[in-house]
Amino acid sequence: MRTKIIAGNLLTLLVVGLAAYAMVKTNVESAFAAEVDTRITTDYQLLSRSIALYGRELVALVEQQASTRGIQDVFGAMDEHGRRQRGFEASQRVSTWLGDPARGHRGRPDITAVVDDTGRVVARDSDVNAMFGVDLGAQIPAIGEALHGNASVAVWESTQDNKALQVAVAPIRSEEGRILGALVVGYDLSNGLATSEGDLIGRDVAFVWGDRVYSSSLDGSRPTELAADLFGTSNAATVAARDGSIVSAPFSLTLEGEDHIAVVGPLPSSSAHVAMVVLGNRSAQIAKASSVSFILLLTGIGALIVAAYGFFMGSSILAPIAQIEEGVLQVMNGRTDYRLDIQSQDFGGLAYRINQLLNVLTRTEEVDESGAVAGGGSGGGWSDQSRDASTVADPNASSAAAGAPSDEAEADPEVAARLAAEPEDAYYTRVYTEYVAAKQAVGENVSNIPQDKFVQRLKANEQGLLKKHGCRLVRFQVQTRGTQVNLKPVIIR
Repeated sequence: MRTKIIAGNLLTLLVVGLAAYAMVKTNVESAFAAEVDTRITTDYQLLSRSIALYGRELVALVEQQASTRGIQDVFGAMDEHGRRQRGFEASQRVSTWLGDPARGHRGRPDITAVVDDTGRVVARDSDVNAMFGVDLGAQIPAIGEALHGNASVAVWESTQDNKALQVAVAPIRSEEGRILGALVVGYDLSNGLATSEGDLIGRDVAFVWGDRVYSSSLDGSRPTELAADLFGTSNAATVAARDGSIVSAPFSLTLEGEDHIAVVGPLPSSSAHVAMVVLGNRSAQIAKASSVSFILLLTGIGALIVAAYGFFMGSSILAPIAQIEEGVLQVMNGRTDYRLDIQSQDFGGLAYRINQLLNVLTRTEEVDESGAVAGGGSGGGWSDQSRDASTVADPNASSAAAGAPSDEAEADPEVAARLAAEPEDAYYTRVYTEYVAAKQAVGENVSNIPQDKFVQRLKANEQGLLKKHGCRLVRFQVQTRGTQVNLKPVIIR
């Protein structure tokens, strides 16, 4: 039975716990996956705005530096050598200024250069002789706009360095307002940029240049796998974004065995063959649902508690039942004096009633909680007389039926007068004392005969006899016959 109790409770707990886990896990996984799927296009838009905003900030900084005296003085040199030296020094100052962490920018630029009014390089940072005379205006259309007075941002595909750079170009004007040249500052679309932008929007970011993944925030073999998909299964979307400035619809791909969803679109403010990709890791997002595994842990803990509690409760139920079964077996085997002694709130009442039943069957006296006496036929106890006093008082009742002599119904007038004159309290105390003494004299246990209950039962039987005989008063006398102690009713007219 204990096993059934434990198994039933455990089965219920496990069914409920596992069902809750499956339902919650499915719903949470669906919610997490849907979050990636529905937000990926918005994340691309956030990246596009971030890149565009960064370009505007860079343009503002470059315009600020292009208007300084140090930049203007480059074109005040007397000869080409002096102009180149001043251009180099000015480029170094601007590069260092932008690289100061106080600027809150990307750090030191990959290139800072001063070009003349024809778009050719006067000097650049890092090397006074590097790129001297190179026609950057032919490579960066934004230089032409700057020489017409408009600062702007663009992407420079530097085939010489095999780099794709985001550049800001601002015009350099004389004090009279004449355009002398332009200041060019460029930052590589590097892995670092992809990582910082990816951290900003909470997604992976990659830049595509030409037919390759130029840089990304991805690690391991994922950039290679991304390139294989972009120029394989998703080639049409990639080419449209790179060359046609079309943002793709979200598409699925797998990187290192993990499911991703991605959007590819053009780099803002760029006419170059550069695109950018935003990727959401669906597998990693769904893995967040593993937190619901806590339900399994709680279910396991609950199962242990249920098992322990079931064992305890099963024992508390089975142990008394086993005692009752053993006690009944003892009585069946001849031990008629055996009584159950079970200290259990749940089974104590049942054991008490079984003891009462045994007392009746074996004709043994026992006072219950209310003062009533169970059994007692052969013992001749006061309970017999209390129960059968009306029969005893009936002159026509047989002695066998009454359990007392038939002449108990009437008493000697002298005895009746003496009993009637006795004060009530003294009478009940005396009868109880004589009854207990008589019981003890024949060797019976009187610990289960409390005086208050004795008197209560005696009064109840007196009332019954009064109604039956219509007499004035009823008193009892203690009578001992052999080993039997009886209470003899005395009818007083």
